[in-house]
Amino acid sequence: MAETVAVVGAGVSGLTCAVLLAERGYRTTIFAEEIGARTTSAAAGAIWFPYDAEPFDAVIAWSLETFGALRQLCGAPGTGVSMIELRSFTRAGKSQIPAWATPLGARRLPPAEIPRAFTSGY
Repeated sequence: MAETVAVVGAGVSGLTCAVLLAERGYRTTIFAEEIGARTTSAAAGAIWFPYDAEPFDAVIAWSLETFGALRQLCGAPGTGVSMIELRSFTRAGKSQIPAWATPLGARRLPPAEIPRAFTSGY
């Protein structure tokens, strides 16, 4: 008998987790206060970024897996998921591009693309 998993929330993250778990053979139940157009995901933007958490190597791997899943959702009609470029700026010195960001297309910004209040960015 398949293991049972509970997923809390029916927004982009909750539904994506639930689908992935179900595809891997788990009996998945979603618990949510709201569904569809009434979820936060339906009305609010989200920022994907590997947050400063531990264990670092695992967080990066999990984050890149999530990025891949979100990228796939962007290409699927009817998901409502889209991506735009995120930029990071530094007020002093030179911005350090994280190693995980380079394979995803991160690049050092030329001076013309950096707002006057900042010294560098990617």
